[in-house]
Order: sequence, then structure tokens, then C-alpha cells
Amino acid sequence: MAPSQRFRMVVLVTPKAGVSQEEFSAYWKEKHAPLFLSIAISKRNLFKYEQFHVDPKLTTLLGANSGWSASASVLPKFGGVAAFEAESAENILEIFQDEEYLRVVAPDEGVFCDRAGLYILAGHFVTIYEVQRSETVGFTG
Repeated sequence: MAPSQRFRMVVLVTPKAGVSQEEFSAYWKEKHAPLFLSIAISKRNLFKYEQFHVDPKLTTLLGANSGWSASASVLPKFGGVAAFEAESAENILEIFQDEEYLRVVAPDEGVFCDRAGLYILAGHFVTIYEVQRSETVGFTG
């Protein structure tokens, strides 16, 4: 199994102090995502942009019943994960160095997340198992 040829970066995102998980998720999905996609370089440089929103109840339930260590049931400080997929690391880096991103999008991040608490992981996915479904399931989150 070879790694994907596409480059991926994920960012572990921490809610800003005083912002609830619900407020964080709602703002990130409904306000920030459209703003991020409104700048031309985002759509030009990315193949995919996804957000993973932590569900505290399900995280605690699955962690407590997973059979893994006790720390698996501890709710992490992260409210979600942003995933970016592009042809190269340079394509992603160009977005975050873009003048319009720095002027329009970056300041908005401070509304809902702790920019100093972001963690970045970069690399390539290796798909181990995947089922191809014949029907599309819509977003329900």
C-alpha cells in the first residue's frame, strides 16, 4: 500500500477560552469555513478542505468503552481538526502566506479558536481499507 500522492495537512484546533464546544463548532462551520473558501487561493490550491468536529459525549463514551488506556476516555482540549488536501506542501503553504488570507481569514480565527494552541501535522495518508459505496450519504452534522 503506497501513500497517497496528494499532500495533506491536519490542524488540531483548540476553542478560544470562554467559547463552548457548541459555539466553537457552529462558528467554525457556519462563519469561518465560508470566509476561508471566499478567498480565491483556497479554491485554487486545495483539492479538499474538511472539518472534524469533536462530539464530547461520543468521545467520552467511546473512550471509556474502547478497552484502551484510561486516558482514552479523557476529553481532549481540541475542539476539532481541520484537514487540507493539495497537490503539494507548497500549495498549502501558499494559502497561509497569502496577503488576502492574512488580512481577511487569519484575524477571524481569533474569534473562535486559540491560534497559539494550534498543532499542525503534515504528511500523506496511506489507505489500508476502504469500501466504495454506491450511494452518497449527505452531511447530517
